[in-house]
Amino acid sequence: MNFVEIAVPFFILAMAVELAYGAWKKQQTYRLNDAVASLMMGSLSQLMGVLRLSFSAVVFASAVELVGVVPWQASAWWHWVAAFIAYDFCYYWKHRCGHQWRIMWASHSAHHQSEEYNLSTALRQTSTDYIGFVFYLPMYLAGTPVYVMISVGTLNLVYQFWVHTQHVDRMGALDYLLVTPSNHRVHHAKNPRYIDKNYGGFLIVWDRLFGTFCDEQRDEKPIYGITHGLRSWNPIWANAIVWWDTLVLAVKAPRWRDKIRVWFKGPAWLPHGLEPSRTDPVGWHERYDPQAPQSSKAYVFAQYWVLTGAGFALTGLQGELAQPAVVAIFALVAGSMYVTGLWLEHRQYRFWADATRAGLMLSAGLWLPLLSQNVESWVLAMQVLGVVNALLLIGLYWLQRSQSVTAAAS
Repeated sequence: MNFVEIAVPFFILAMAVELAYGAWKKQQTYRLNDAVASLMMGSLSQLMGVLRLSFSAVVFASAVELVGVVPWQASAWWHWVAAFIAYDFCYYWKHRCGHQWRIMWASHSAHHQSEEYNLSTALRQTSTDYIGFVFYLPMYLAGTPVYVMISVGTLNLVYQFWVHTQHVDRMGALDYLLVTPSNHRVHHAKNPRYIDKNYGGFLIVWDRLFGTFCDEQRDEKPIYGITHGLRSWNPIWANAIVWWDTLVLAVKAPRWRDKIRVWFKGPAWLPHGLEPSRTDPVGWHERYDPQAPQSSKAYVFAQYWVLTGAGFALTGLQGELAQPAVVAIFALVAGSMYVTGLWLEHRQYRFWADATRAGLMLSAGLWLPLLSQNVESWVLAMQVLGVVNALLLIGLYWLQRSQSVTAAAS
C-alpha cells in the first residue's frame, strides 16, 4: 500500500490549517514565493516517474535473482514492525551519507534549500535521487517483499511530513525517542552548531547511538536553508545547482585523484588549490526575497494549480501516449515551472519566456500528433490553456507597465 497517495489530501488540508493558525497567532511561517517553489519541486519530483527511469527496480530484481533469495511473507504483526524499524535504520544511513557525500548531497540539497520551515518544506523533494536506493538493498537481499517495502517506506515518509513545522514546541519524553518537530528543526538549520545533525526519519535513537544528535537550544533559534543560498525560485536550477558546482570543481581540480574524491567528500571539502566555485553574495542569515508585484504572485499561484493538475493528468494517462509525447509534455510542464520562477524573481525576460510557452501550447496541434496517436484531448486542452495564457499575459503586460509608469512618475 502506498500511504503517500492516500495522504495527499490530508497534506493539503494540514498546510491550510498551518497557514490559518500562523495568521491567527501572528506568527506566519509561509511566504508565497517560497511555498510555491517548494510545492513545484514536489510536483516535479513526482512527475519524474513518467520518464520511467526507475532502474532501481532492475538492480533489485537482478540482485535478488542472482543470490536466489526467496521473499518471506508478512503474516504476523511483528514482521511489519521489524521491517519498519529496519527501513528506518537504512534510511538513517542513506540520509547521513546524503549530507556527507557530494554525489548524494547534490540530490538531497534540494530538500534543504527553503529558507522557511513549514509543512510545504516537507514536500520540497529532489528529482535527481538515483543512488539512494542502494541503502535498502540489504532488506531486499533479506527477502523483504516489495509490497512490504512500499508500505513501510511510504509510511515512514508520511510520518516525516508533520515534523516540518515551527508551531509545535518540545514534546517531552518523545523528543528522546522519536523524530519530533524540535529535533527536525535542528536538522534543517544552517547554524554552525546544528549542521549535519539529527538524520533520523522516525526514530531519533539512531542519532543518539551514532553520535549525530543535537538538541534544539533555547538560546539559538534555527536559521533555515543551505549555507550557500540557492537565491532562486527556479525548480530546474534548484535540482541542478550542486551537481553543476561539483562538476566545475571536478574539472578544475589539478590532481586526478581529487577529480574523483570531490564526489565522495563532504560539501565543504575542496580539492587542493581551489576556491569555492560559487559564493553566496549575501550574509548566510539573510533570506532571499526579491520583490514581485501582487499580480505576478496571483498569476503564479493560479499557474501552480494548473501545472499540478497537468502533472496528475500526465501521470494517470501516460499509458495512452507514445513515450516521445510523454517526454514532450513532461518538458512543457517542467519548462512551465521554470517560467513561474521567472515571475517570482521578477526577471525582465519573463514575458518573452511565457509567450514562448503560450506559443508552444497554441501550436500543439502541429507538433503533438507527430509524436503519438490519441492526442486529440491533449491538443484541445493545450490550445485552450494557450489562449487563456496569452490573454493573461496581455493583461499582465499592460497592468505592470502602467504600474511602472505610475511609480516612475511619483
